[in-house]
Amino acid sequence: MRFQVTALLGLIPTLLATPAPHYRHSSTWLPEGPFCPPKSVSPAQQHAIFFDFINKLYVQQNATDAYLTYVSPDYINHSPYAPQGRAAAIAFLSYLIPSLNRTILHETFEKDIGMVHLKVLSDPLLALVDLFRLDGSCVVEHWDVNQALPENATNPIALF
Repeated sequence: MRFQVTALLGLIPTLLATPAPHYRHSSTWLPEGPFCPPKSVSPAQQHAIFFDFINKLYVQQNATDAYLTYVSPDYINHSPYAPQGRAAAIAFLSYLIPSLNRTILHETFEKDIGMVHLKVLSDPLLALVDLFRLDGSCVVEHWDVNQALPENATNPIALF
């Protein structure tokens, strides 16, 4: 499978206004729900599931729909900032996602791992990477990594 990265820098205002065309998958790619508990799906379907999950979460800013549709009730969260479980993630992200001024820079899916690289406009500027592991049709695990731009940064393209 080819490593695929989608750069969205100049398209974010449009993406926030309407669903992005690359998120629209034919019904032959996106299987019918429910997606959890996990069921066996093709690599193309798993790819479509991940990108629809990301669209609901970051573009539509609907953590409840994203998580109830695609995330296991037994979801494992490795983030030091959020509690365990799907219900806790919904409560946390329903507040957090709309409050962040962020831009999706890259997103990719390979095998059973999806990645989203975000630029968060805050003080200080923040780079955030969310990693999600799918088991078949269901998101089962999450990690995040973030780094703030230091005041004394000497690299003009640091983090992005």
